[in-house]
Amino acid sequence: DNHDIISLKLYQLTVERTPEEEKRDREVYLPVVDNLKLPGMEAPLEPMSGLALFLIVFFSLVAIVFAIVIGVIVYNKWQEQSRKHFY
Repeated sequence: DNHDIISLKLYQLTVERTPEEEKRDREVYLPVVDNLKLPGMEAPLEPMSGLALFLIVFFSLVAIVFAIVIGVIVYNKWQEQSRKHFY
């Protein structure tokens, strides 16, 4: 049993309020965002130190060499298995 809401009619009643009530309501209903971080307002990143840059480059090169060695081993195994055998 589905019922679709087609429209809503909302009414705001005008009520006379004292200044104290207005102040209290304004404090309650006005949103305040003191700690909002806007996009693009982040603090700039500090540059990497020489040691961090060296370690990144070093371990990247080690990983590349490791991948090449594994690739050569797999290629050689594939070559051995694909050779025609005459029995």
